[in-house]
Amino acid sequence: MARELATLFIILFFSILGFSQEPNRDSIVPQKTHSTPTLPVDSTFVTYNHFSFDSIFLNTNKVIDTLAFHASNHETLERGNTVFSTLSNTGLAHKPMRFNYLKQIGFDMSLPAFSEYLQNEQNMVSYQSVLPYSEVRYVMTSGDKEQHLSFRFGRQFSPRLSIAFAINSDYSPGGFRNNKTVNNNAWINARYLTKSQRYGAIAYFYRNKLEMQENGGIVNDENYTSHTESDNSVISTNLNDACNFVTTLGAGLEHYFNLLPQTKQIKIEEEAASPLPIDSLNVDSLLLTNDSIADSIAVRYETQTRKFTLGRICHHFSYQRNKLIYNESSPTAAFYMPFDTLFNVSKTTDTTIVHAFRNTLKWSSLGYQKYNDDIPFYLYAGMTHGFYNVKRFDYFEDSTFSVKHYNQLSINGGIIINLFKSTRITGQAELVTLGYQIGDFDIKGQWKQFVGTSNKNWGFASFDVEVKRQSASWFEQSYSSNHFRWDNDFKASTYLGFDLKYNYGNYCVGVKQTSISQYIYFGTDARPAQFDGMFSIREAYMSFYQKLWRFEMEGFACVQKSSNEEVMHLPLFLGRLKVAYSQPVFRKAATIQPSLTVQYFTKYLADAYMPATRTFHLQNEVEIGNFPFIDLAISIKVKKADIFVNYSNMFLLTGNYDAFIAPHYPMRGSKFFFGVNWRLFN
Repeated sequence: MARELATLFIILFFSILGFSQEPNRDSIVPQKTHSTPTLPVDSTFVTYNHFSFDSIFLNTNKVIDTLAFHASNHETLERGNTVFSTLSNTGLAHKPMRFNYLKQIGFDMSLPAFSEYLQNEQNMVSYQSVLPYSEVRYVMTSGDKEQHLSFRFGRQFSPRLSIAFAINSDYSPGGFRNNKTVNNNAWINARYLTKSQRYGAIAYFYRNKLEMQENGGIVNDENYTSHTESDNSVISTNLNDACNFVTTLGAGLEHYFNLLPQTKQIKIEEEAASPLPIDSLNVDSLLLTNDSIADSIAVRYETQTRKFTLGRICHHFSYQRNKLIYNESSPTAAFYMPFDTLFNVSKTTDTTIVHAFRNTLKWSSLGYQKYNDDIPFYLYAGMTHGFYNVKRFDYFEDSTFSVKHYNQLSINGGIIINLFKSTRITGQAELVTLGYQIGDFDIKGQWKQFVGTSNKNWGFASFDVEVKRQSASWFEQSYSSNHFRWDNDFKASTYLGFDLKYNYGNYCVGVKQTSISQYIYFGTDARPAQFDGMFSIREAYMSFYQKLWRFEMEGFACVQKSSNEEVMHLPLFLGRLKVAYSQPVFRKAATIQPSLTVQYFTKYLADAYMPATRTFHLQNEVEIGNFPFIDLAISIKVKKADIFVNYSNMFLLTGNYDAFIAPHYPMRGSKFFFGVNWRLFN
């Protein structure tokens, strides 16, 4: 009994030390005053936030997930509450089956078909921890030499300087012809604050390089579904020499300056000792009296922290370059026959390079305080100027298709109001005022109502609304290549969205509706088209996470329906469920956890993929779905290391090979994955 009490005392002691850190190292954990310096400890408590300063001061920090439950999620597209349509191998183009239009107004630098594999300033993070934090992850497969390696690092080199970076490399030869991917990315950011925190700066850089072989899908689906050939690499595909190369890089600097210093000097006057008594009143004594009164007043200054400030000015400069190359050694293949007449019948080397320069100047009401709870009031307003250049050319023929320049000026603003510690109102708006896409706007608002009291919290309900006017992107308006050429004069689309949901703990249920007018889409001819009218997409959804004794369950599901299925094809139902059981072993020195993951969606006319333009487009011939994708995994957690073995798509063992994840693209075959995820603190 004594030894158990001693062990418990030691654990509690080091737990306290693990959360004892300087206030500027972690703004989430409540700080305590220490009479002695804190000791360096090995603590697994690590938080991270978006790299921008607003996220740091607005308490948007998140805790690093150290649960073994998610350790075996080896595929990037398994993250989030949706199912993706993709192309038989990891790292290739993908499209969410769940409708969610997140495209922002303004000049479009996004690459939707590859978004989950691209790093940029939006998904860059900074780490806060007691000690330097490192994370290494390695995954490999049996047989085909697929490998994934990633490394993340974050360290606070001084109370005012911190650096974070990540490197990721993915290699997958694929199970079909011309299906290999080699994807690499890296990013780094550095954050510096002055001692007074009146000025701060963040610099960042990122680079993505994606090399993807494109086979256009298999020629005859029955060659796969009949399973007469166990080697998928001998199945004929539509393209045998096509490749997509996508390179993006960016850099930027964000810095802010508080308009007033954090402290101010208060003049305090105190009465000193009384002057000597005056016996008679005359000129000399009067002068003596005035001097004595002046000498009797003692003046001192006291430093006080300001209760109110005038906010801060923030400037953000960013540069981004996208380089897109489509290389095809056989441009006369039958796959391209329905499209435009070829410029070059011997080789396709279509190249598009897009440069973007942006400057944003913003004022916000933020000051020096970091909020442990939600900020009571926040206001910002600013403007963004962008200069963009788009060049299309054939680098093999050294001929230029087109060069265009765009300028754009927009104004933006936002507000957060918290009332009575139970109601939160937020809003933000942006309007393009000059130049390209003038008149486009985006207005968002949210009402969040917490239910119950601090002692009996019954969750919260939220209602989101968004109104958006969005013109066609530069790509939808005009394009010229060896296989495709178009010039369009589309009207601006309008969007009206409502989202009502209720959250209680780790449970969430909600309903959503999006109404769209003048919708721009890619039709069955793989070209942009516009629907002249209005239609709606309605959705009911739920997600949850539950831990009960040694069992853990996590999942999501949604039911969605479009009122115009001619231009919007969606599965009626899709969802994913993961169930796991944890068992301590080796005298509780480790935990072993078997788990089962099931992913399913109903049959629907999924969008086809066009490699030459890197877009998904409508098709009305092939349905996919109504097939369960089942993964079995076993992971073991030893201290800070997670080791796992995963067997994917095990439902194929039943002999049913109707496992398509996109038209003419089967799901990845059954295989074993071996992986380790190791977190280091030193």
